[in-house]
Amino acid sequence: MKVKVLKVNAFTKDKDKGNPAGVALNPPVLTDDQMANVTKKLQVSETAFLYPSDKADYKTRFFTPTIEVDLCGHATIATFYTIALRNVLLNNKQNMFKQETNVGILAVDIRYSENNKLSKVMMHQGTPILKDVDIDMSTVADSLNISIDDIDTSLPKQIVSTGLFAFPICVKSYNLLKSIKPDFKKIEDLCKKIDVGGFFVFTFDTIEPNSLYHGRCFCPLYGVNEDPVTGTANGAVCSYLYKNNLVKGNSFICEQGDVIGRSGRVNVEIENDVVKVGGKAFVVKEFELDV
Repeated sequence: MKVKVLKVNAFTKDKDKGNPAGVALNPPVLTDDQMANVTKKLQVSETAFLYPSDKADYKTRFFTPTIEVDLCGHATIATFYTIALRNVLLNNKQNMFKQETNVGILAVDIRYSENNKLSKVMMHQGTPILKDVDIDMSTVADSLNISIDDIDTSLPKQIVSTGLFAFPICVKSYNLLKSIKPDFKKIEDLCKKIDVGGFFVFTFDTIEPNSLYHGRCFCPLYGVNEDPVTGTANGAVCSYLYKNNLVKGNSFICEQGDVIGRSGRVNVEIENDVVKVGGKAFVVKEFELDV
């Protein structure tokens, strides 16, 4: 069986930056193993498969090279940016879609600039959930191959989810963040211990002055050692900072991917418990894969 799938870079307007995702807009019925295999063959961290839904515009399923995940931010942005781009060509500027996901029905806003060009896509995420965790931060430092003194341990020890749980870890400088060489087996074991999808290591020491932080996301549990630019995790971590009164305002720009040559910028907006994450995307190429 052959499957047509697009490779689309999310959170960038460039061909070689951002986070590449697979986008299958009209796939045949596939097994879970076949969908995971598509992602593996495409050599991306996640692929979005869009199917008909009787509850929303689409039913979206997200697969890593190994398993299904409940929600994927960058694959959502890649998917709906592609759909909106095609609608622009048809002069059919739909401003909102709804997708049925494993965490419920979530809205996706399509935004246009003043000259009616597609500007960005913003996805609504789940209501933030924060949980305290009991973990020895020295074991976290060991898994990252850094010193406990490199971590800002004054921040609350919590995991947070707006669709997938992440563990925010704040380090003290960009140069330190850039130098981290993780032990992915140790990270995977710790993720299992505290029931979280990945470590999101970040610093308030940013490249650009208007950014909130610079982050790196380690998700070996999902078969992705380092995700270049992560929608759900940035939404979750901004919610963690916002809920704990560690930031001012409710609209943020987050940096990620520069360390591994895939720089991307994620827009996050928070109003009450409504979290939106988004940005631009670039359609790279269409493939036809055997599964």
